[in-house]
Amino acid sequence: MSKYLVYMVAVNHNSSKFKNSDYSQYSIKSWEAWCKRRNIDFVVVDEHNDKYSFPIWNKLDVCDVGKDYDKIAIVDSDTMIHWSAPNILEHIESGVYGVQDNANLRWLNESVGNYGGEFFSDFKINLDKYINAGVIYLDKESLSIYEKLRDFYFENREKLDSWNKGGGREQTLFNFLLQKNNYDINLLSPEWNMFSMHKKEMFSYNWQDTDGGIAGKDTTPHFIKYSWVWHFTGFPIEQRTSIMKQTWDLVGYLYEGYEG
Repeated sequence: MSKYLVYMVAVNHNSSKFKNSDYSQYSIKSWEAWCKRRNIDFVVVDEHNDKYSFPIWNKLDVCDVGKDYDKIAIVDSDTMIHWSAPNILEHIESGVYGVQDNANLRWLNESVGNYGGEFFSDFKINLDKYINAGVIYLDKESLSIYEKLRDFYFENREKLDSWNKGGGREQTLFNFLLQKNNYDINLLSPEWNMFSMHKKEMFSYNWQDTDGGIAGKDTTPHFIKYSWVWHFTGFPIEQRTSIMKQTWDLVGYLYEGYEG
């Protein structure tokens, strides 16, 4: 058994308009190869637990699965990791690590206002410490945040299952509970969770470079060159499978036999 765990939920469910496995297959391939090379245990939850109404909440069971590990990464199934990414779990210390999420300030303020007004009216969240919940790294003592979120879900299940005010599912609740319970929140460079890539022009490439690169000339997209974890979110979900497939078709062969 490794000291480290990467945990992913990749569930096909009738509540989802799009089939998760259409795109998560590329996510799983990248993380599986990377974990194998780094001697990291990789757990994929692909069967829905009916105690939850929606598949996203299966993520909360990491508090049980990960309890015997020193460091844990919880990653969404719309992410891929660079074949040569270093093992970040060797470098984090105590606390919760993530990338600040202010990619859409309108959405952020509405989400915080809606969830805060309903459940945390006596607490003001610090938006400078608000992190994207799609890629989280933490130590085993901090894993208890997922148990707190699971308890919160079951205490408020009726409201959460019928939630229609927008603002996502678990991310803002996760952040409220992190801050309200005084967890040590550590902000990482965006390279460890590169989301909203279209807004950051990360699908572009260095057109001035004409030599080298993956395809004989350097048309390598910025997100591959300048980040370790690629998070294919923030744009229409209809495009996700196609973009992740194109990415795997471009770099998939590099995961085989990489020794770095």
